[in-house]
Parts: sequence; C-alpha cells; structure tokens
Amino acid sequence: MARSGYRGVGLQMVDDKGRVAIPAALRATLEKNSGAPEGSKEARVAVLTSHEKDPCLVAYDAPYFDSLMERLEAREQAFTDERGGGDSNIWREGVGVSEDVAFDASGRFIVPGAQAEHAEIAKPGYAYFLGVGKQIEIWNPATLLAHPTMPEQIKKACRYHLAEKKVTL
Repeated sequence: MARSGYRGVGLQMVDDKGRVAIPAALRATLEKNSGAPEGSKEARVAVLTSHEKDPCLVAYDAPYFDSLMERLEAREQAFTDERGGGDSNIWREGVGVSEDVAFDASGRFIVPGAQAEHAEIAKPGYAYFLGVGKQIEIWNPATLLAHPTMPEQIKKACRYHLAEKKVTL
C-alpha cells in the first residue's frame, strides 16, 4: 500500500474535557494510511506523540511507526560509542511520549493530559492542525505564532484561520 502524505490545516476548538476533532482531510488520510477497512474502528486510530524538537504534538498512522523504528535503528547505529553501545536518547526523543488514540467517525479524540501539557494545549482552547507530509503537527496557535523558526507562510495561514473563526489569543 502506498502511503498518502498529510496536507491541509485546520483550527479546531478543544473542549473542557480535552476533546478535539481532526480536520476532515487529515482524518481521511489517517484512515487511508491505516490499511484497515474504510470506516472501521481499526482505521480510526492515530499514534500521538510529542515532537522531537518543537513544542507541539505529532500524529500519524500506526503503520508509519514501523518505518520510524527503522530510521531510529539506523540513527542509533550511526552514533554508537567505542564499545558499540547506542545513545538511548535517540529512541526516547524519536518515539517521545507516544500512545495510540482512537478517534470517532467525526475525528474527535481526547488529547492525553501529559501531551496537552507538553504542547500547551488548553482545555478549553484551540489546536492548530498542520499536515506536513509524513505526519500531522498539532500546535497551540499562540505557540506556533511565537515560534522563531516557523515559516511566515504558516503563521499567516494560522492568523487567517484565527480571524475567520473570530478567535483572539
């Protein structure tokens, strides 16, 4: 099965219980990439983890985790010490604080507490979803706008979606 890339954006409201909906286009790609029958509960699972470097969350389909494991294994092998030991932090940072999260037919899932805290996603509040090819990033919009290396075009899109929904930060 050929994987589809994640593309698209969406500003979504997070309710007081931490529930948020994955935007439709991103949700459809998650389900397609799962390899499970369309519309099945097995297709409605995403891996949710902390970003390796940035203060946001990352979501992707479960089969992508296998290719991530291969890349982490290669990275560990490239950075072995003189006794052949690897750097355990390669795995800790690469896998992050990850877990599978199930989402319903409308894309709603609950952001786990530790992950919400990592990305500073408030309950209630907003989450900005950004498809970046191999994965989906989930940001607190204020954090995204303040991030020093975030491309201006992404910031402009976020500001547009905030204005469109009449959200002030």
